[in-house]
Amino acid sequence: MLPGVFPEVRGCAVTVRVTTLKGADAGAYYVEQLPNYYLQSGEPRGVWHGTAAVTLGLSGEVSDDEFLALMAGADPRHPDRQLGRTYDEESVRGFDATASAPKSVSLLWAFGDEYVRGEVVAAHDAAVAAMAGWIEDHAHTRYRIGGEVAIVDAQGIVAAGFRQHTSRALDPQLHTHLVIANRVKSPDGRWLALDARTIKRDQRTLSALYHAGLRAELTARLGVAWNRPVNGIAEIAGVDEALLREFSARSAEVRRRTIDKLERFEQSMGRPPTSREAFRLEREAVFDSRPAKAKEVDAEVLHAEWCAQAAQIGFDPAQVVGEAIGRAREQVAVDPRLSPGVARSALAALTEQQSTWRPAELVREVAAQIPTGTADTAQAVVAWADWLADAVGFEQCVDISRPVPAGAMLRASDHRPVSESAMDRALTTQAILDQERALTEWAEQTLARGGLDEPRAIDRSPVPLTIPQAETAAAVAGDEELVLVVGPAGTGKTTALRPAVDQLRADGRAVFGVAPSANAAHVLAEETGADADTIHKLLIEHTLTRPPDHRYDLPAGATVILDEAGMLAT
Repeated sequence: MLPGVFPEVRGCAVTVRVTTLKGADAGAYYVEQLPNYYLQSGEPRGVWHGTAAVTLGLSGEVSDDEFLALMAGADPRHPDRQLGRTYDEESVRGFDATASAPKSVSLLWAFGDEYVRGEVVAAHDAAVAAMAGWIEDHAHTRYRIGGEVAIVDAQGIVAAGFRQHTSRALDPQLHTHLVIANRVKSPDGRWLALDARTIKRDQRTLSALYHAGLRAELTARLGVAWNRPVNGIAEIAGVDEALLREFSARSAEVRRRTIDKLERFEQSMGRPPTSREAFRLEREAVFDSRPAKAKEVDAEVLHAEWCAQAAQIGFDPAQVVGEAIGRAREQVAVDPRLSPGVARSALAALTEQQSTWRPAELVREVAAQIPTGTADTAQAVVAWADWLADAVGFEQCVDISRPVPAGAMLRASDHRPVSESAMDRALTTQAILDQERALTEWAEQTLARGGLDEPRAIDRSPVPLTIPQAETAAAVAGDEELVLVVGPAGTGKTTALRPAVDQLRADGRAVFGVAPSANAAHVLAEETGADADTIHKLLIEHTLTRPPDHRYDLPAGATVILDEAGMLAT
C-alpha cells in the first residue's frame, strides 16, 4: 500500500465556508480591519486571483482603492466605469470563501523558524490558488437567449485573497479570505453576476480540494506525514493532541454552541435537523461566538506567548517542529496507478450515503480519497481530482439527468444544455437503480397482499384523533407487513403511533422504534412509549460475532417503527 492510503475515508467537513457579501460597505472590512490586526507592518496585502482579474489589468498585490472599486461594481482601473448594472443597497457584491488550515499546520507555522514558516505559508497559498482555479473552471453566469434563461460558462473570475494567521481568540489559525467579486465576464462580453449556486452548495467540495492540495504541498516541501483523516481533515503526524486542544479555544466555543443549538432544535421540533438546517445552525454558532478582533497586536510578542503557552503544558516548540518535518520517507507524486482504487473508494463513500449525486460531489469524494502521502503541487492534485471524477462519472455512473434535446446549445465546460443548471445534474450507479427497482417491486407486492387493521387502537388514544391519525393507528396496530405513513412535520404522526404501540403491547406483540439519530430516537420513545434506539445501533447488533443484546433481539413478527425514513443513508 502506498504511503497515506487510508481505506474507508469518507467525505470532508466544511472548512471552506462561503459567506455572501451585501451592501455598500461589503469590501470595507477587508481593507480597514484585516490589514492592521496581526503583523507589525500590517497583515500581508491581498493577492489577486483569476483570469478575469488579468483582463481588468489586476495582478499581484491588491490595492485598497482597486478592491473597493471592484466591490462597488466598478472597473478598478477606471472607477468611473461600471462593470454591468449599478448596484443598490441590497445588491450582492461578492462571496467570501474562507479556507482554514488544520490546527497542526497552523502550529507548525507558529513554532517554526523563518524557513519553515515560509514553506507553510507557501503551501497554504498554493492550495488556496488551486481551489480558486477550480472555482473559476466551474464558474457560470446567466442571461436570456431567445427569452429563456441560459446558464453559460463565465470567462474567468476576479478574486482577492487576504491571508490571516490567527483566530479571533488569537490562537494560531492560518486562513485566507478569498473574496470573489460578483462580476464575471460572459461569452458575449458583458459583465454579469456570478451564478454562485456551485460555491454555495459545494462548500464541502472546496474544503476537500483545499485540504488535498495543502497536504500534497506540505509533504513535498517539508516531508511531513499525516494522521488518518477525520471527516476529510488530517492533522500532521507527530503534533500531539494536547497541543491541538490547547490552541483551539475558538473551535471549542463554536463546538459547544453548535451542540447546544442542535439539541434545542431537536427538543423543539421533535426531529433531528436536516443537513441544510444543521449547517445553518453551525453558521449561527460561528457568528454568535465571534469575539471582537484584536488590533495592534505585536507579532513577536504573540509568537513568544505561543511558545510560552506550549512550554507551560510540557512541549518544546522547536522539538515539536523537528518531530513533525522530514517524516515522509517515501514521497510519491500524483500517481495514475491509484486511479482505480481512488475511484472505487469515492463511489463507495457516495453510495453509502446517497442514491444520486452531482459531478461536484464526486469531485469531493475523489479529493478525499487522494493518499495523504502524495507529494506534489496543489494545482496538480486538484486537476487530477477533477479529471478522475469526470472519468468515473462517464465510465462508471449512470447519468439520470434530463436527456439533452436535439440541437440544444451546449456549454463547453460540461457539454450540457445551457438551459440546465449544474445543480440539475444527477448521477447514480446501475447497482443503485437495480436496488431501488427491487425495493419498489417488494413494496408493491407486500402492499398488494394487504391485511387487517386493528380499530381497537383508536380507542386507546388519550386525545381525539383526526381521521388520518385514526387510520394510521389502526393500520400500524394491524397485521399488514408494511405500513407507510407519509406527512410533513407537525401533522401528528407520532400522536397516532402511541395508541398503536399500546394496542400492540396489549396484544402481546413486540414493538421497537428506530430513528436516524440518538436524540430523535429518544423523542420517538417518549412520544410513542416504544423502546427505541438508532437504526445504526440495531443493525450493528445484528452484524457482530456475538448474538445481539436481548433489547435488539426482536422476535419474528415484531413491529419495527422507522421514524424519519427519508433522512436515512442509502
